[in-house]
Amino acid sequence: MRLPEKLVERIADRIIKELYEKERIIEPEGPYTFRKRIIAIFKEAEEEEKLLDEKTKEILKEKLDLLEEASLDYRTAYKTVRSKLAEEMNIHTSRRERMNQIAHRIRDMIMEDPQVEIYEEPIVIRNKIREILMEAVREEEEIDKEVRERIRSYSRRIVEGTPEWNHLYKRIYEDALKRRGLL
Repeated sequence: MRLPEKLVERIADRIIKELYEKERIIEPEGPYTFRKRIIAIFKEAEEEEKLLDEKTKEILKEKLDLLEEASLDYRTAYKTVRSKLAEEMNIHTSRRERMNQIAHRIRDMIMEDPQVEIYEEPIVIRNKIREILMEAVREEEEIDKEVRERIRSYSRRIVEGTPEWNHLYKRIYEDALKRRGLL
């Protein structure tokens, strides 16, 4: 799940605001450095997903002849191969599960950082982080739904996963982000 940079920054700011400024659950020695570390966790997760997509495309490229022989739909094959690779790489593919995975990483970073004072149990910290991340997921899901509906409204059917669909999705998604002030 790739989130716009401004949304990731907003998430990091909310985590600091909720956990440090508002509730005093934690106290990082340097909030700016702490914010950068949260953003780095999201970037690392994004890089993992890029690698997953690259490996999936590579496998399908190697097996393109088999797909054609078996008359398999590229999109279906892509989803199947990606799902299997994600399982092997321990990457959750559903938005909510992926955010839960990231919440665990942020909690672990907080717990292991000697420059962060902790005033609450790890489960409380993770739950607060998860709550913030789930709000971001809901916003991202709204944008995704809006984009998919716009693509479906076209008079000509555009198959998901094709280069045309991907290009159109990206363009409409960026427009939606601009309207929300996230790009």
